[in-house]
Amino acid sequence: MSERRVRSSGRQMYGSREPLRRPRKARWQRPSMSLWQRRLILLAALVILAAWGLNKAFGATSVVVIAPQRTAEIQGEATKLVHGSIWQGNLLTLNGGVLASDLQQVDPVLRTVSVGRRWFHTVVVTATLKQPTLGWVTGDQTYLLDKTGTVIGNFPGGSVLPVVTDQSNLPVNVGQQVAPEQFISFVSLLVPALAADGYVVKGLSISDSTFDLTVSTNKGYNLIFDTSRTVASEISDLKAVQVLMASQKATPAKYVDLRVVGRAYWE
Repeated sequence: MSERRVRSSGRQMYGSREPLRRPRKARWQRPSMSLWQRRLILLAALVILAAWGLNKAFGATSVVVIAPQRTAEIQGEATKLVHGSIWQGNLLTLNGGVLASDLQQVDPVLRTVSVGRRWFHTVVVTATLKQPTLGWVTGDQTYLLDKTGTVIGNFPGGSVLPVVTDQSNLPVNVGQQVAPEQFISFVSLLVPALAADGYVVKGLSISDSTFDLTVSTNKGYNLIFDTSRTVASEISDLKAVQVLMASQKATPAKYVDLRVVGRAYWE
């Protein structure tokens, strides 16, 4: 038997196997949803679509202000409040009472505010303003009060309104009532009444209470009034004192106190 040689190819063979293959990526499978889940998604989509449609149909795109003054400032404040809320920004859900209250808190100069709708995209704000009546000095700052005694802002330069100095220097804030309405009315009536009687008011001040008002005059002495009384009655007492002082050729050096009904004291 002839011997046959087998030439080695140089590769070691250990057995047969299939060629290597690339691993396959797992295919993404869409998660299955139940019937209720599909209904909820559909409902959410309908709600969003309805909200978008209502906003397009009744969204507040403009604010109109009816006021005697400061219409531009009020319009800016009202527009910010309307556009800053989803509910207030739609005429269907607009709460006029809340908007009016918020606007008065933002702007203490407003006395009354009413809110209406002009379909389909306009909010109408009708406002009246508080009436500047008196200046109020405290803590080296002069404020402006309305006839209710409420601080409505800083005292404007060049104003001829009477100015009262609070010698207690109590801090105040805009929108705060610092004096009763009766006090404001008393001062407003007293200044022209004194002018008619020959007195020039050089200063008005209170110390611990608004019931006692000290008036610095051009006569060289002060007048002290009880603001719970009427201006007419105290001016009547002042004239009686003037007659008495003239008969005695007396001139007060410091003050005339008119706080007691039918009496007067001077020093």
